[in-house]
Amino acid sequence: MILGLSIEAWITIGTVLGVFLTLLFTKVKAEIAFFTAMAVLCITGVLEFEDSFKGLDSSSVLLVGVLFTVIAGLRYAGALEWIVSHLMGQPKNHAMALIRLMVPVGLLSSFMSNTATTALFQNVVKIWSKKLNVSPSKLLIPLAYAASFGGLLTLIGTPPNLIISSQFAQDTGVRLNLLAPLPVGLCVMIVSIIVVLLMRNFLPTRECPADAGSAETESAKPNTRKTAISLVILAAMLVASSLKILPLTSCCLIAGILMVLTRCCTSEQAFQEVDWRVIIIFAGSICLGTAIEKTGLDDLVVNHILGVSSNPIVVLCAICVVSAILTEMLSDTGCAAMFYPIAYQAATSLGVDPTPFVIALMMSVSNSFATPIATPPNMMVYAAGGYRFGDFARIGIPLKIVTLATAITVTLLIYPLK
Repeated sequence: MILGLSIEAWITIGTVLGVFLTLLFTKVKAEIAFFTAMAVLCITGVLEFEDSFKGLDSSSVLLVGVLFTVIAGLRYAGALEWIVSHLMGQPKNHAMALIRLMVPVGLLSSFMSNTATTALFQNVVKIWSKKLNVSPSKLLIPLAYAASFGGLLTLIGTPPNLIISSQFAQDTGVRLNLLAPLPVGLCVMIVSIIVVLLMRNFLPTRECPADAGSAETESAKPNTRKTAISLVILAAMLVASSLKILPLTSCCLIAGILMVLTRCCTSEQAFQEVDWRVIIIFAGSICLGTAIEKTGLDDLVVNHILGVSSNPIVVLCAICVVSAILTEMLSDTGCAAMFYPIAYQAATSLGVDPTPFVIALMMSVSNSFATPIATPPNMMVYAAGGYRFGDFARIGIPLKIVTLATAITVTLLIYPLK
């Protein structure tokens, strides 16, 4: 033990800092940095081999891989161009492009997976940006942010909301309304869009990596029948997953298979569409989160929160701030599971209604804008936009501060402590 921490904990701290500093100050590619981190944690014995590389076969990584197949079908069937021309229109400037992008993406993410929403509109943005003569990097970060804050509008919008609300129901016997987070989430969404619009000049202009399928081949031979088929498959996938007929991963897997079977795309095109850089970054972030949890670094932070103050507002703010910081390194789902009992116990021990603590926690664990590894949407656009690691912090940190303050303030106004 060194300063109260195990050797494994210090190795984990060093590895996490090493990844962050490498990505911030060098030109080492993100996938190499994360793969190296997985290897270090395995070689040093912090994690077993299975734990170090389990992210490569996790359901989240499988979901992303399959979504690339679905997008390949939409791309080669000409459906993406149809979506652009019939649904999104053609804005005349960058500001209008941001509004027309973020509003529908945010609303869609309130009832469907933010990963699926990001995957769908990521390719739409690339087509759109070419027509606007704007770098895709000017639109991809706002896309990821919109997919994240849109999930705050309903209890089914994000896994953290589902986890927190279900545990709250078990503890109190009271089921929150499906739209319980809507007033707060809507304020956060509106403020987020305004902040992104005001800070749009801080969005970086980067040279995006060449896609496996170039823009010229997206719809070399438009086929009305295939376009219709691909859109029907997409709609069926979204409806089935939204109504919980099948798990999202199963819905996407079936949709991907149908895209190939109906010849919306070939198996070769589907395979080439997969961005393996995103897969490795996903797996690496899961590995780092596992190491942080296994070495007890998360508990070390959490155990000090309740000793901050006996003032309910101060305690609520402390829980939100710490969870918002940790969610940049851990999964939002993991943070929700870890912080819910703390928030609930804090409220009950202070003799106040736990509802504002629960609603505020929903907002804080999804407040993930400052790093590209914070959420699946951030990771998906990170490689696609050719971003540097620090690009997210330039606009993400101010956005994080403003939205967190908004969320806490509006929560206390709508759900006063009593």
